[in-house]
Amino acid sequence: MNDAVASKPRPGRRWASSAKLLTTGKVKTLRLKSAQKPQQRVYSQLREMILTSKLQPGEWLRQEQLAALFGVSRTPVREALRMLSQEQLVEFVPNYGVRVVPLSWEEFEELYALRIGLEGLAARLTAERATEEDIAALRKSLKEIAVLAEQGNLREYLHEEWKFRLKCYAILKRPRLMQKIKHLREHAERYLRLAYTVEGKIHESLDFHRRLLEAIADHDGAAAERINQDALRWTLQNAGPVVRKLEGGPAT
Repeated sequence: MNDAVASKPRPGRRWASSAKLLTTGKVKTLRLKSAQKPQQRVYSQLREMILTSKLQPGEWLRQEQLAALFGVSRTPVREALRMLSQEQLVEFVPNYGVRVVPLSWEEFEELYALRIGLEGLAARLTAERATEEDIAALRKSLKEIAVLAEQGNLREYLHEEWKFRLKCYAILKRPRLMQKIKHLREHAERYLRLAYTVEGKIHESLDFHRRLLEAIADHDGAAAERINQDALRWTLQNAGPVVRKLEGGPAT
């Protein structure tokens, strides 16, 4: 774990951020209505709150306040936090409690260096192996994410553009490569969203997908590799300044 994540909190500030959820109106009390188990529902809500920065890097989470927020007992909250800790979105700090893992430039840089290498390879192989049926399915998916981009629906856009990439990579039938790519994307998601803080970025992202699909349709492996790597470098470039600003958690 890097220094930013492992750094000890300052005494006296243990629950200040968590308390704001209920006392400032930042997040209204949420009554979860779903067929899912309570811990899964709490996990999904907390995960989204972390990814969208409603819960900011470095914020402390008090279980009884979260239980009140979601209208559940502390048990599903505790289980949800354990699930989030497995994704390295929260961490249990001995003798202090649980907090959202602070952002780290080192982690961000390392994640994207690995993604650039692996997903560049995957794009090249996809272009070389895609059938006409595969390409038709990808064109259909691209139309769907284009609609979301026009609507400015970032949450759904990111969800569907990732499904588009997965469809590309699934063509390879390489489960080991796919597993590594999924693992890296899962840990990169918090950073990924920071690239879209400026208006118009969603359309720049969409353009990369269009160019990638055309390279795949042309069976141009070198072009597909370059475009996919450029798209990931674009995220690194656009999210980088925000990560550096937020690194280490909220200002005290």
